[in-house]
Amino acid sequence: MRSVLTIVITVAGALLSAALPGAAADEAAGLGEKLAPHVGEPIDLVELGTGRRFVRPTLEGLIERKGVVTGLRIRPEGETRTMSIPLAGIARIVAGREARYEKSTSGAGAAQQRGRMAREGRDRQVQASMQRMRERGVEPWPALSAAEHAAQEAALEALVADAKAAFPALETAETHEFLVATDIPAAQMAPYLANLDAMHDFLCDLYGIPRGEPVWLGKCLVVAFLREEDFLAFETRFFAGAPRGVHGLCHQRDDGRVVMACHRGDDASAFAHMLVHETSHGFNHRWMSPVRLPNWLNEGIAEWVGTQVVPTCRQVPLKEAHALALMKSRRTLGEGFFDPAPDFHIQADQYGVASSLVTFLVARDRRQFAAFVRGIKEGLDVEASLRESYRASLDDLVKAYGRAIGVPDLAR
Repeated sequence: MRSVLTIVITVAGALLSAALPGAAADEAAGLGEKLAPHVGEPIDLVELGTGRRFVRPTLEGLIERKGVVTGLRIRPEGETRTMSIPLAGIARIVAGREARYEKSTSGAGAAQQRGRMAREGRDRQVQASMQRMRERGVEPWPALSAAEHAAQEAALEALVADAKAAFPALETAETHEFLVATDIPAAQMAPYLANLDAMHDFLCDLYGIPRGEPVWLGKCLVVAFLREEDFLAFETRFFAGAPRGVHGLCHQRDDGRVVMACHRGDDASAFAHMLVHETSHGFNHRWMSPVRLPNWLNEGIAEWVGTQVVPTCRQVPLKEAHALALMKSRRTLGEGFFDPAPDFHIQADQYGVASSLVTFLVARDRRQFAAFVRGIKEGLDVEASLRESYRASLDDLVKAYGRAIGVPDLAR
């Protein structure tokens, strides 16, 4: 039985949608045919004229009058209630990575004007970022059409089919952003899938990417095994192999495809953290441009995000405590910490330094941190981006960080 709230919303939606003006009727023409294949499934986005966004809602049905769509019935992600929304209040509908409906005007009310200004502001920011990248010789990741997204998903599904032929115990699970092949029982895997989606939304919010906007090339593929031996065999068969003792690897191709492979191990929270850590590398690879973040920043973000999404994992605090002890004894961050070489990798005992330093930067100003990372992805070197975002040099950063952790004479 539907709740009173749902009935009220439905009736209100029907009354508001009783008649569409001529321009809106033209925009709604053919919408039923476009959306019918998606009924009963999650769609990308329903954005209202006010700027409110329903990301990954399930399209429960279409409201029609004389064969024309006048509203939608959706179930917001994670909720059990159904909402009926008149088409007159909707600015954009995205399904299958394609805009199926876009309203030419967003109404004259104050809320609608604010929503329109927010959308226009986002568009200006994207265009300004693209211009800066062009000026610095950086080629941004190309925007994909719905057909191109579908082709990339099909290519990933073909890879999964090959993996299943070699490892028959693999089963497929899927979220809106991730394709997962795993031999971990479904009931055990469910919370890990939720962590993956939480990581995706967390980084979207951090970087100011509106939820629902595509980031991956198709989707991010995760191949997760129970046994280390199967993980190593998969890596040997499909990639360059992996050393024993590694729990997961994120493969980031030059064309933008991201494939992450791993095995569970014995610690559930550590496995959850590792999934978030490794896939966040893929997210940073796919954001804006192929420009790689320096290793200290890439690993620091991955460790920090892991603690935000999986707070039960205690590995990062232990690493940070160990790193702090080393910095107090050595009075430095450790050899080569800021090395910008593309193939440089920080040492194992510097992971705690990296996560602690990222935590320090985020705590100082979350927006400035996002601007700092964005500047690097737009083609600035670390020093230049740090000066633009925080008005500081690397030496200034090290001094401030040193004072914050009780090592005032800390050096690079």
